[in-house]
Amino acid sequence: MTALPATTITVASYNICHGRYAEFDWKRLIAPIAGADLVGIQEVDLGTRRSNGADEVAALREALELPHTLFIPAMDYDGGQYGTLILSRFPIVRQATYTLDAAGMEPRAFGEVTVQMPNGRYLCMINTHLSYESTAMQEAQMAILAEHLTKTLPADMPVILTGDFNTEDFSLFAPLTAAGLALTNHARHRFPTFRTTRVAIDNILYDPTHLMPLAVGMPDSPASDHDPLIARFAWR
Repeated sequence: MTALPATTITVASYNICHGRYAEFDWKRLIAPIAGADLVGIQEVDLGTRRSNGADEVAALREALELPHTLFIPAMDYDGGQYGTLILSRFPIVRQATYTLDAAGMEPRAFGEVTVQMPNGRYLCMINTHLSYESTAMQEAQMAILAEHLTKTLPADMPVILTGDFNTEDFSLFAPLTAAGLALTNHARHRFPTFRTTRVAIDNILYDPTHLMPLAVGMPDSPASDHDPLIARFAWR
């Protein structure tokens, strides 16, 4: 996949299981999403013992050749940190990280960047990884994300939301669709991204008033326990 003109944007969402399945071969791991403009990564380690102290943020930034990054720590883990990551081809002009209520379960978070495109437009990207332990918790976290969209962001800001949502109960996305987002992975166009049980738990949501999907795909990737989801959008 090659970089596309500023009239289009390619987005990927990819749970990498901290590089374990790829044996920390970052080039092999990211090969299916090379050329993407904006990437949301889940299950990223930073300085943990299980990943041999690797700076996975730097490794992924170099492998993908995406210079602008935001690491979103969810918790301290095994001598380092564990969380998610946003990588961007475009300059980040605003960034923030937030905790997600997990009710005493494994800590969760989401991160947000605003990037400036070559065509002068601004776009907000959010990346997250929701709880797996409880449907009720997923529902509550979806509501938190939706409230953030409606109360924190400018009304005319184009938005993309990537993540491992740990559910393919698409009805749970109702707060986010009510907030104006549309799903690329849904019942009529289902991509079973989790390789172990082939459930459709990863997604890219987008603002259809500003963005139109041109193509959505799921490359085969035995380098992780998830296949990535990739979507190419045109500006409306």
